[in-house]
Amino acid sequence: MPRVTVSVELRWADVDLNGHVNNVAYLVLLEEVRIRALHPVIRAASGVPGPLAATGRATVVVGRHEIEYLRQLTWWPAPVRVELWVARIGTASVDVHHAILPPAGAGEEPYAHAATTLVYLDPATQRSRPLTGAERQAFEPLLDAPLAFRRAPVPT
Repeated sequence: MPRVTVSVELRWADVDLNGHVNNVAYLVLLEEVRIRALHPVIRAASGVPGPLAATGRATVVVGRHEIEYLRQLTWWPAPVRVELWVARIGTASVDVHHAILPPAGAGEEPYAHAATTLVYLDPATQRSRPLTGAERQAFEPLLDAPLAFRRAPVPT
């Protein structure tokens, strides 16, 4: 399976008054995982060894998030695991899927599934731009089947 697993510690501040990780904290958690897992992929595809922000060549923004909460996640002292993979490589975007799992040795039943669309922008126009061949190739090893959400989004 071409999935990447990243372990990440929950912060005590992620827990709300109901005793579980707040829904907003999931977005921060997923962002951290994407940065850790995909920054090397994006940087290598840009062909520039330095920080991405200085190059202007790989401006990537979040275009969409979808999260399906499957069960409550409470604070753990051990890091939770997040599986990440690419479900689709589009013309100007990449769909990244995630499964938030318990700490190692504590089961495999996910707490949540999530999908994030990353959009590549032209830094001069701030409009979407096509992925380069190198960018597409960099994501191909991470391709796997998309998540099957329990409830499909309502078409617009």
